[in-house]
Amino acid sequence: MLRNRLFSFWFVMLGMVTFVAPVLAAEEEAKEEEAKESADTAPPPVNWKPAGVVLPPATTGAVESKRLLPDPMFRHGEFEFSAHGQVAAMMGMVGEDARTSNGDVLSQDGFRIRRARLGVGGQIMKNWEFELELDLIDEDNGGNSLNDANITWRPYEWGWVRVGAGKPGFSRALIQSSGAMQFLERPMWVNQERATDTHMLDLDHQVGMSMGGKLSLFFYEAGVYNGSPGFSKGDLNDGMLYLVRLGAGQGDMGKSEADLARGDFRWRVAINGYLNHEAAAEYRGAGADLSLKWNGLSFHAEALWAKGIPNERPEDVASELDEVERWGMYAQAGYMLPFDFLDLEVAVRFAMMDDQVHIDDEGDQWEMTAGVNAYFWEDQVKLMLNYMMREEMHGADLSNDMLAAMLQVKF
Repeated sequence: MLRNRLFSFWFVMLGMVTFVAPVLAAEEEAKEEEAKESADTAPPPVNWKPAGVVLPPATTGAVESKRLLPDPMFRHGEFEFSAHGQVAAMMGMVGEDARTSNGDVLSQDGFRIRRARLGVGGQIMKNWEFELELDLIDEDNGGNSLNDANITWRPYEWGWVRVGAGKPGFSRALIQSSGAMQFLERPMWVNQERATDTHMLDLDHQVGMSMGGKLSLFFYEAGVYNGSPGFSKGDLNDGMLYLVRLGAGQGDMGKSEADLARGDFRWRVAINGYLNHEAAAEYRGAGADLSLKWNGLSFHAEALWAKGIPNERPEDVASELDEVERWGMYAQAGYMLPFDFLDLEVAVRFAMMDDQVHIDDEGDQWEMTAGVNAYFWEDQVKLMLNYMMREEMHGADLSNDMLAAMLQVKF
């Protein structure tokens, strides 16, 4: 049984952290000794009086860059070029009912390369940016796949235009980079919709055109996309996907969900919605999200809703679809422990979803995830340990809990 194997797994992970922590502590002590030796210990002049106390500037939440590679890597005139990549290897134990075809991360105990991505980006000339990223382990399509391929014209902070493939501005959980998350996975409906190819709460990557910007505390994004999967064949139906995202915020939230900066209070709130005309149905979605950070504490919450209404005379489909309505929500919190020798975080998330509001079945679920994360060189190297407990509120009670650890490296 899964729970009977937890003690040995936690013991191994505790040993890894116990090994790393003393090494980092020794390095920190050596730096402090060196700083003391090099300090100027000469006494102040006679009759010297202090004029006042100089206070450090208030923190804004920005993290001092600790990148191992320069950004950009290459610059020639206005042209700039950088490469980025991510490798995430995981091992885990799951219950006997876990299936990747149902959205679970693993079907059996063992190992998995969860993510392996490589991309390039930069600036072609002033105000013109480009991005290209490949997913190197897309087993669903039998080979590598394209994640992002776009060109952005950014003449002002309050206005930019982007054309190509990328993430549409719907759902904070989707917009968040996988390499900067507090947990191994996004909320449960993301993997379930991608496994069943039913993109309602999670729109995945899309091809289209968008525009957005930021003015004072406010930001916006609006776009039009094909609304159908696949990048190379173009739109597969007569309709398009339209979406808008509006929000406000104060302070630098950073790229990571964790508050690595341990800065002053920062916040962000947003609402978003979409309308997708497909061949068989019209899909509508809406959502709202909130993010807070303060002194090492982070909080993120989101609620999403979507509904699919079948067309009266669907074209190019074998049968008429039933009306589908679903919703999902999550709230998560993390805290960077006050250690000087190690960036260590504890985090917890609660999520719920109903894949069909009109039916009580196994699709009505709640999930509790608890995790411990160790960050090195900001978050370019990250060791994560998660325990995920999932319960079905109706129907069969499945054994699909998971205990997993993941080592991630990115640049």
